[in-house]
Amino acid sequence: MSDTSAASTSIQVLSRMFSLLDTLAHEGDAISLKAISERTGLHPSTAHRILNDLAVGKMVERSGPGSYRLGLRLVELGNLVKARLDVKELAVRPMQDLHRLTGHSVSLFIRQEDDALCIERTVQERSGVQVTRALGLRVPLTSSACGKVLLLNESTTGLHALAQAQGARAELLQADLSHIRQTGWTQDGDGHETSGQHAAAPVFDDQGHVVGSLVLNATLARFSPEWGDALRGTALRISNGLGWNPA
Repeated sequence: MSDTSAASTSIQVLSRMFSLLDTLAHEGDAISLKAISERTGLHPSTAHRILNDLAVGKMVERSGPGSYRLGLRLVELGNLVKARLDVKELAVRPMQDLHRLTGHSVSLFIRQEDDALCIERTVQERSGVQVTRALGLRVPLTSSACGKVLLLNESTTGLHALAQAQGARAELLQADLSHIRQTGWTQDGDGHETSGQHAAAPVFDDQGHVVGSLVLNATLARFSPEWGDALRGTALRISNGLGWNPA
């Protein structure tokens, strides 16, 4: 067998393996060999041979006669990948790109108890847009766009308790959160202030939990629709890096 043929065969086997794993993942539960063959277009004997090899590596498990499902080894590997994902690390390049697009600094906030804490911020330097560590800026969760975004997963009981503690109106806070869920982002002020304006969008982990608030800082009175879309798209880009899939 030539080297070219070996390489071709190897790629074909990998392609078939990916197709089988995708089919099992889409199904979510055990599925018969016949159904797997029909959905992948592979001959039953071919699918059976590859599935048996995957079962040896615990990527696939047999579930009854002629049925298969995803194996626990994939969970172990997924947890290893998830453990090394760092929202700060994944956010660096998207934050730089958003800064270049808008000309305004971009910050990343996380929740710390009842406050939103800024941990990263872009700065324009001679060498280009850099992301620096920015600990210290802290704002109450209920009083700013960046903080409200971090409350999207908070329970109703928790929201009422937090609103009472920080002197906010729970019904207005819930309305703001509903707006964020519908639009994917929000901004401070009434749109006419010329200072202290910023807009924020949520960053989600692979389970759909909010792990960060991406903030576009601006000195302009209004945010253009393009900036809002760019902010939301950038937050989604970071979320995708963390494994979040809205679908």
